[in-house]
Amino acid sequence: MDEINPIQKLNEFSKYEIPKRRTVSGLQNQYRFPNDYGASLIYGPGSYGLELAVLDFSVNPDGDLIYNTPITDDVLGYLTWKQVVDVLVGIKRLPSNRMEV
Repeated sequence: MDEINPIQKLNEFSKYEIPKRRTVSGLQNQYRFPNDYGASLIYGPGSYGLELAVLDFSVNPDGDLIYNTPITDDVLGYLTWKQVVDVLVGIKRLPSNRMEV
């Protein structure tokens, strides 16, 4: 059985990654998907291990934390890399939340 390397799988999301801003120590990546949802992924001092929050980009171009999706109603903490990949896939598959103008 071939095992999927979650880090390699995470690389598939690099085209959705928002360019990094200056951060304090640790890891911080943000992703934005075509459905106007995204994710903030952090790991560092003060985080709940490898931590992921769902973002909504439909109103704010910088993204707002959102707590009412089928993915979660809170920040997800202490994730494995495989869990991160699974959650990113789920966020990418959410129905579009684009605001019609």
